[in-house]
Amino acid sequence: MQSLHRIAEVVVNSVTTGQKFHLKFVIGYFLIKLLHEMPMQIKKPEELLSVMLVRQKTLSVSQAADLCSVGRTTVGYWIRSKKLRANRVGRNYSIPVQDLLVFLKSTGQQIPLALQDENLKGPIFKSFQHCWEYWQGRDSLQNCEHCIAFRRQLEVCFTAKNSRSSNSSKECDRCQYYVEIFFPRIHFINQIDMPAAVIKGLYFWCANTKWAELCEVQKKDLVGIGIEDIVHPSSLASVISCAKRRSLGDFEIPEKCSLCITNSRAGKLKIEVGLFPLIEPKGSFLVLAESVETPQFQF
Repeated sequence: MQSLHRIAEVVVNSVTTGQKFHLKFVIGYFLIKLLHEMPMQIKKPEELLSVMLVRQKTLSVSQAADLCSVGRTTVGYWIRSKKLRANRVGRNYSIPVQDLLVFLKSTGQQIPLALQDENLKGPIFKSFQHCWEYWQGRDSLQNCEHCIAFRRQLEVCFTAKNSRSSNSSKECDRCQYYVEIFFPRIHFINQIDMPAAVIKGLYFWCANTKWAELCEVQKKDLVGIGIEDIVHPSSLASVISCAKRRSLGDFEIPEKCSLCITNSRAGKLKIEVGLFPLIEPKGSFLVLAESVETPQFQF
């Protein structure tokens, strides 16, 4: 209990006097609850305080330095050299915990004990940022102010790649932004030995080689392509309806269905697909072609 009192004293002393009276009761409840949830090996006051800090989604430079047992100048160097992502908030920086984890793991540094409990149970990805935020301050020829992705504040810029107002000068699968932010979340489909794709909304985010062969298009062209360019017109209405209902949380829709896609040689190809929701990227679906009819080529 003395450890809890020491932590409470640190936190309470960081706020104004008028807030302290009510804050003591809130902190007391929170610390007791936290003590029951945390790993048994965490016993020191500074370790308990670290666990409290990482429950936040972002950290200050000082907090990140304390967790990593380095100086503030070291963390500042990581940020200035673009090795560690941080958001500028006034004169200070805010560091996403997710990005700190990615940086530490990618550079072979030890993950602080306070970061190991919940954050290492699955794959670690960089936190999401818009393309114009990513390119800001980087040595690139991106002219974001005139790009439709910036002007329309699009969450996913590659869905506008075919727009004349897009400033993209390279294929999306070769874009540094796409490769760092999106691809790590969806590249698992390349390990699936059947036609597989990831879709969100009405767009393809990625597809493997077998899916590209099924549609008879180049794999790179599937990034950001609309479903209307893949699904045959005879099946388009039902597919759009299904996607909308799924996005609204209607999971009574069968996971398997039959539809027709456009094939450059066969014209119309009937397939059976499975649709499965993914945790990451949020709101996206894995599409698997489970069986394919033998294409009847039109000459």
